[in-house]
Amino acid sequence: MSLIRPRHEVSTRLGRSPFRQAVPPAPPSPRAPAAGRRRPKLLLGVLGSALTVSSMLLVTACAGTGTNNGVTIVDAGDGGNDGLHGTVPAQQLAKPALNLTDTDGSPFDLRERTKGKITLLFFGYTHCPDVCPTTMADISAALTEVKPDVRQQVAVVFVTTDPDRDTGPVLSRWLKQFDTTFIGVRGTFGQIRTQAEALGVPLEKPEVQADGSVLVTHGSQVIAFSRDDRIRALYLAGTGVQAYIDDLPKLTAERSGPEAR
Repeated sequence: MSLIRPRHEVSTRLGRSPFRQAVPPAPPSPRAPAAGRRRPKLLLGVLGSALTVSSMLLVTACAGTGTNNGVTIVDAGDGGNDGLHGTVPAQQLAKPALNLTDTDGSPFDLRERTKGKITLLFFGYTHCPDVCPTTMADISAALTEVKPDVRQQVAVVFVTTDPDRDTGPVLSRWLKQFDTTFIGVRGTFGQIRTQAEALGVPLEKPEVQADGSVLVTHGSQVIAFSRDDRIRALYLAGTGVQAYIDDLPKLTAERSGPEAR
């Protein structure tokens, strides 16, 4: 069964007519979340996932810079929040090595580069018009508000889902707009999809539409790994800055996951 509903079905049920716009030559600048900004209504779908969670995983399909992006909620089962704003999955998968490359083209081992740190991992792309820049901006804003000793214990890793356009320099420049310490990672699309789906993050190959715009469909959850290199929590699209501000000190205070608190 496919994770992704046809784009026209999503648009119709959202009460919007299909709209696509060609991708501009440069990626959009990051946009900090505006207070009280209304988010699009979401379509509910039910499907299993490699990660079992109590709330809902968002699958976002973004074309060009338009605002009519299909978003499907996937309800994937049970899980507690364990006192966190993020959702704690019932199956706490191990942090993978990824075995991709960084923006300099050097081999990248996620476990080695983030050893001993709380790691926030996100799969997205630089031309994304909404979810990706908003998520990075929210995490960046939260990191400026927590205490310095907490900030130093957090690593943020962004894996592109659009490697053909997100070259090393493009990805590096885009991430530096949010925080110079954010780590960009890339590889072939096949490699990236294998790693994403092993973590329960749905990902479809970018598709060029008839009008020249590019449709990129990817899971939009931020995966937080604890010091024991296990998934500690999932932060879904729409998680606010305050939620990260509240949770990061709790996560960094844990020696090695929830059992060691």
